[in-house]
Amino acid sequence: MGRNAVTAAALAIACGAGTLAVAAAPAQAAAGWRNVGGAGLAYDGSLDRVDFGAANAGWAVGAAGSFFSPQTKIAKWNGSAWVAQASPVGFTPTDVAVASASKAWIVGYNLGGAVGLYWNGAKWSKVAYPLVGLPGQVAAAPDGTAYSVAGVDATAGGLSAVLRWTGTAWADAKVPLPASSAITAVDVKSKNDVWLAGTTSATGTSVTGLVMHYDGKAWKRIAVPGSLGVPAYQGTLYRIVANSPTNVYVLRVRQNAQITNAILRYDGTSWKTINTPLNTAGIGLSADGKGGVVMLPITTGNKTQYMHYNGTSWTTLNGPARTGTVQASDADARPGTTAVVSAGTATQTGKKVPFIEYYG
Repeated sequence: MGRNAVTAAALAIACGAGTLAVAAAPAQAAAGWRNVGGAGLAYDGSLDRVDFGAANAGWAVGAAGSFFSPQTKIAKWNGSAWVAQASPVGFTPTDVAVASASKAWIVGYNLGGAVGLYWNGAKWSKVAYPLVGLPGQVAAAPDGTAYSVAGVDATAGGLSAVLRWTGTAWADAKVPLPASSAITAVDVKSKNDVWLAGTTSATGTSVTGLVMHYDGKAWKRIAVPGSLGVPAYQGTLYRIVANSPTNVYVLRVRQNAQITNAILRYDGTSWKTINTPLNTAGIGLSADGKGGVVMLPITTGNKTQYMHYNGTSWTTLNGPARTGTVQASDADARPGTTAVVSAGTATQTGKKVPFIEYYG
């Protein structure tokens, strides 16, 4: 994959109103991705997901400990720094979603199975997470609407479930999915604008992409053209970002299928396939706040890498140099600004160092 950085100006994400307090950085890097500090990031473990519901309503989650004894790590943005919060149960988070300063959700798992947490503005409480499989993703809108997807396999075909937050609990969203479908991605803009992405294999011999849209009245199936391979050798639709009903992006990861890594763009009528630079596989996809998207590629060096598609072309930018092997695992646009925030982990000898990076 490409490892060369370009100038910060090449990534067209303008500085937005309001800024996060950031660690000191060289003057020449001031306009690029910068490190953000906070006591909530001072632990030996991973930082895997980040989400903002408003400019100053953001959470990041990760884990320390072991599979058998996970230590949940929750960091809250308090307006000037990331501070640690306690979890009522030990588990490994898989995603976080924020509607506002008083409504947020975390999903994940431990040896007991699926785990869900809810933030009511004062504390985190454990809530039941019913149905099949382990939680993969959760997404929320500013109006408090939230959906989560789970499955036996979070990245490929298999039994899956879609849950909706009722205001007090998670419940079956009763999405009319075609047979042999697996939903692997979700984005929520409002109670009348919900997007799902995944795969389906009606014949059992070939796999195709699947997008479902809820407009507040009914679910509509949107066919995704092209093959994703065959069962056991298939690609997946890993993330979906709905900038608007006529500007939707889906991250396609080839896995072991004979297809390319790409983002798929839906304009409300038809799809366009945009191959990633050098066929790079993405593990994250975020809105850029300006109608495009930022993709997080797999990295093997000491800097994060961000691939930005502005609707026309790709540009690439690196984050600050760190010690160890560095991977940004999630990103989110910060509402009310045109900035983007990412979360990741630097793996060093004998320890892991979580970090937050900020552009804008």
